[in-house]
Amino acid sequence: MNCGNRSVLVRSMLLLTVLLLVATGCSKKTPQQVIDVNQAMAQAKDNCAGVYAADYLQSLQGDVDEMNALVDDKKMKKAAKEAEETMPQVQGLDKQAQEARDKAKTDAEAAIKKAEQALDGARQAEAPTLNASGFKQAESKLGEAKNAMRDPCKYYDAKKLAEDAARQADNARQAAIAEKKRIEDERRRAEEERRRKEEEARRLEEERRMKMSPPTYVVERGDYLWRISGMETVYKNPIFWPLIFEANTGQIQDPDLIYPGQELTIPRDMSDQEMMDKLYRAWAKY
Repeated sequence: MNCGNRSVLVRSMLLLTVLLLVATGCSKKTPQQVIDVNQAMAQAKDNCAGVYAADYLQSLQGDVDEMNALVDDKKMKKAAKEAEETMPQVQGLDKQAQEARDKAKTDAEAAIKKAEQALDGARQAEAPTLNASGFKQAESKLGEAKNAMRDPCKYYDAKKLAEDAARQADNARQAAIAEKKRIEDERRRAEEERRRKEEEARRLEEERRMKMSPPTYVVERGDYLWRISGMETVYKNPIFWPLIFEANTGQIQDPDLIYPGQELTIPRDMSDQEMMDKLYRAWAKY
């Protein structure tokens, strides 16, 4: 082979190499369909698909991984075709995640409102005073629920926290009602005990009064009406003896003649004025 022919052959081989390199370089470019699917998948994950459409995401992730593996293997046409078939499913994933997220938000807001109502009921039952620790726990749990609402991916958590808050608030309300009843029962028992003691004191006083002021007196040897009237347990004044005589005329004929063993009635149920009026009338007779 002469030098001219060899030169032509070398140039031809170089040209073929360049063409192959160009062709190979073009084939390494990732298809736009694949890029779109990956972007849509990322958007679905940003919309909390991992929370609100977890099973759907898990089943679809395998298809996306296979598509990307085709790109890695430089099978761009097949990857593009796979991307076109996968895109509707990714869009469906994103839609399902958004719908589930919106519903979760609505449910969480309803749960928070219910918890707030439960706390209001606990306040009306005086739980902040009668069951302070239980009420504070419910308030704290509701605060956690409201904080969780700031993250769209935590609506499920917010709902559960709010339900826990409502349950704790209701428990605090019931505990407060029970505590209030206990306090009222204790006060009632204390009042009953106070009345019982007062009644017992009155009874003892009546007994003491009866002992000090008996309704009758049994005559002993050496007694006479003047002396009996002056006794501490009778009238404490001898001049009231006519009252005793007037009350016992059925067994005393002469005020100077009384006998041992006689049970004399001692008039008691009179006001001071009635006693004096009766005494004046008696003295007028004797």
